[in-house]
Amino acid sequence: MVCPTKTKKSAEILLDYCARTLTPPQQAEFEKHMQDCADCRLLVEAQRDLWETLERWTPAEACPDVSPDFDARLYARIAQEDAAPWWKQWWRRMSRPSAGYSFWKPAVPLAAACAVLAVGLVLHAPKPQDSSPQIHNERVDIEQVEKTLEDLDLLTPTQTPASPM
Repeated sequence: MVCPTKTKKSAEILLDYCARTLTPPQQAEFEKHMQDCADCRLLVEAQRDLWETLERWTPAEACPDVSPDFDARLYARIAQEDAAPWWKQWWRRMSRPSAGYSFWKPAVPLAAACAVLAVGLVLHAPKPQDSSPQIHNERVDIEQVEKTLEDLDLLTPTQTPASPM
């Protein structure tokens, strides 16, 4: 027999022996194994002590009587919770979920840090520069343009007709 302390599957045998649910051949085989295995003997003794303690325990010893108005107070509290505004109910559900430690709580600081980084990048990101030529719409003085053209005509050398030789 494989020792129940060595494998998980065989550990059920130990519990079934203490609960007295093994078949007679299995029980005989396990008792034979216990003669050679000190670990199994210790575990069986501990399990038997536990079972005996559980059999002696009565619920009256553990908790006092429930008050007569318990049900009325419970239903009043439930009605009070149901009458709360939707945002309070939502906040209670998010801040105190039914599980003791929610899976999303470690993600909240990470999400906040990512949001701060995203806002920082959006606000401080360099704006792309347009490299295409721009036409600036400026006010043009017509008289100044005429004067400039006349000055250009004066500065430009004129070609004289070539004389025949």
